[in-house]
Amino acid sequence: MGASLLANFPLGAAIAAVGAIGTAAFGMVDASKTVFTFINRIGLGHLTRVVTGLTPDEEGKGGRDPVNTLRRRDILAAVEANWINGTDLDKQKCHTKELVLLHFTAENALTLARHVNVDPQVLQSIATKNAAGDTLSPTETVVQSDFNSIVTNLIDEAYERSDESFRNATRTLAAIIAILLAFGVGWALYPSDFWCGNDPWLALIGGLLATPLAPVAKDLSTTIAAFANALQTPKPKA
Repeated sequence: MGASLLANFPLGAAIAAVGAIGTAAFGMVDASKTVFTFINRIGLGHLTRVVTGLTPDEEGKGGRDPVNTLRRRDILAAVEANWINGTDLDKQKCHTKELVLLHFTAENALTLARHVNVDPQVLQSIATKNAAGDTLSPTETVVQSDFNSIVTNLIDEAYERSDESFRNATRTLAAIIAILLAFGVGWALYPSDFWCGNDPWLALIGGLLATPLAPVAKDLSTTIAAFANALQTPKPKA
């Protein structure tokens, strides 16, 4: 009885329909980025704060970038452009680290050292020697390695948190749109009695499931259909 019920119930088609609603919702979120530009900037605030901390002004001269360096506003503009354009996350991390190191000089080394928690005098000496092409001492080499690792970790953390914020926000928007689409489809199919009985609740559940189900809906519905066909196939008599 249970096998017959499972074989006859169009579960695969239901999953495919729910997945289609989720796919449509994600598509609508993506298409709306050109109109609602704030979507592209979700998560950018935290990233901007971290990069700003890693590109300090010249020591004792607030608001002035060190000479012969890439200016902070240009760095932030590049970070924003790559984020909005959706460049590969690992490439963004590497590019941002390169930009931060291009801003690093002896003039801002003391401020930067306090921000990343390394020895200020040693870091300033490193910046001075790098600019002059001089050889670093063993201690300076160790500190430079630690400095690079800390900057890498800070940038990695910033991008991961920002990406998490972006993904969570866009999934939430897609879920809201999916619920509205599910209600719209249900009402369009049964305009006279949709709001009666359990149909609105089914539409709500379908809309909530649509977002997480969309990426795997096709494979899952195919598997269920194959399983249902297997249940309907008569077993050979012994």
